[in-house]
Amino acid sequence: MVVAVGISAYMLFDPAPWLVSLMELTDMSSSFRIFILVLATGGFACSYLAERVVFPPLAKWIGKANARLRPSHQKKRKEYKLIAESMRI
Repeated sequence: MVVAVGISAYMLFDPAPWLVSLMELTDMSSSFRIFILVLATGGFACSYLAERVVFPPLAKWIGKANARLRPSHQKKRKEYKLIAESMRI
């Protein structure tokens, strides 16, 4: 994501002439360029925080709710783990 934001910043603020013609980039005001960069950085920050803070507890809550609502569909252990455990003395 950091690389993508870096490439986007390069294409926004100082792209090479060959890149402008290849990607058919158009001129835009500096304030709009900064707005786009802030929007991309904010999107990265939101996705990072959601991945680190929001989604792990949400996944745990969904797992507990699933186990409570559907007790007949409990997660089965892998057979090779059961065999390895029974072979240990």
